[in-house]
Amino acid sequence: MLFHSIGFLLVFLPLFLITMQLVPKGMPKAICLLLFSYLFYSGAEPSFVLILLLSSIVDYSAALLLHDSSKIVIKRLYLTLSVTVNLGILIFFKYGAMLLPSVAPAGELLGLPIPNEDFYKGFILPAGISFYTFQSMSYTIDVYRGIIKPEKNLVGFFNYVAYLPQLIAGPIERFGNLSPQINTMVHGKTDKLWAAGIDRIALGIAQKLLIADSCGYIVNHLVLAEGPYSFFSAWAIAVGFGMQIYYDFAAYTHIAIGISLLFGIRLTENFLSPYQSRNIQEFWRRWHITLSNWFRDYLYISLGGSRKGWFRTILNVILTFVLCGLWHGAGWNYIAWGLMHGILLGAYHVMKKVMSVPILPPFLAVALTFVTIHLIWVPFRVADPLIIGRIWQGMFGLEGFNLGLVSLPDILFISIVTALTLWLPNASQRWPGRSGWVESVGLMGIALFAIFNTPEITQFIYFQF
Repeated sequence: MLFHSIGFLLVFLPLFLITMQLVPKGMPKAICLLLFSYLFYSGAEPSFVLILLLSSIVDYSAALLLHDSSKIVIKRLYLTLSVTVNLGILIFFKYGAMLLPSVAPAGELLGLPIPNEDFYKGFILPAGISFYTFQSMSYTIDVYRGIIKPEKNLVGFFNYVAYLPQLIAGPIERFGNLSPQINTMVHGKTDKLWAAGIDRIALGIAQKLLIADSCGYIVNHLVLAEGPYSFFSAWAIAVGFGMQIYYDFAAYTHIAIGISLLFGIRLTENFLSPYQSRNIQEFWRRWHITLSNWFRDYLYISLGGSRKGWFRTILNVILTFVLCGLWHGAGWNYIAWGLMHGILLGAYHVMKKVMSVPILPPFLAVALTFVTIHLIWVPFRVADPLIIGRIWQGMFGLEGFNLGLVSLPDILFISIVTALTLWLPNASQRWPGRSGWVESVGLMGIALFAIFNTPEITQFIYFQF
């Protein structure tokens, strides 16, 4: 079920809100929240709930057991169990098809039940699997590190993992932030922010349907043409996709935050105008913030962070981003995308040591970062090396400077979206009423118009990750 579908907005969400208002406080409300979360998640495939339950049960049990143990060896054993099960689930479903040719011979030799190629043909990836496994793992690791105490309430923990608004595509919330808010909400003590919530939902719907999907249509048309790509058509692909993935993912986050505000729960902001960044490091502090922080806290720091010299720091950064690329998908292009970001971040660390002050004025620094980011977006969008090469050639003007495959209206649309993205303040700085209620009412009207006049409802990009 999609957030921006008529079925969710006009049937499921109102029913969810009304039921949560009528159910008694305490455990009945907690169970109601959990049931609605599982019902929402089962929309794509009911059996996927079993995978979600497996991850939740393992981490709930492992955290309790390792906390109660006094021996570090036993604690590590339970932590290893949690990490192994979660990563095992993720690898099996997300990377099984890629690893199958390598592991199949060994499996046959050992007599292990290895799925054949037919198993992965037409295979539907369990929605949100990359998000909720990471969120659940972070809980167990934090209990092991002594940052938080384990949750003894089974329903309370299950609600943390399966919380409906952010279950499919984040933000990846830490237990210490989300669980206490859910607990407070089910006991009826939160201040429901209806105006702010509806406003944020409307903003997300407008961004998804009017900006992200429009940019996606333009980019898909150009990529399928397979070149040759002129300067303008190549940059239309790169920047168009950059706008598409940003507004698509940010839109989901807006809606997730908005739904949570209706219950008085504040989720973590996941995007802070990343394309206004002045360097690659700042970009990753503004883009998909909860995932960046997850890799920083649970991988980069575990590898040694910056504590073992600058050379080791650079290696740790590169390895972290290669794995970040792999998290996005089982393809060489995602690994290459992560590697390029890792190398750039490593180079930036070196540059900071050599130069203590910025050498570019802010507007040039933003422009250079913007261009670099969108050059690297190309292999994220396109897997074929030949097409990637053609697009890059076009971006450097090697295929001419005519419009090529792209139309003038499409160029103008992408240009206007880009200009507004680089100029407007972040959505988290916008609050209903600050610029007048006419703005909020107008935004809601635009969202409703988009819902009822969109010929095809497309899923959010990050559902595939």
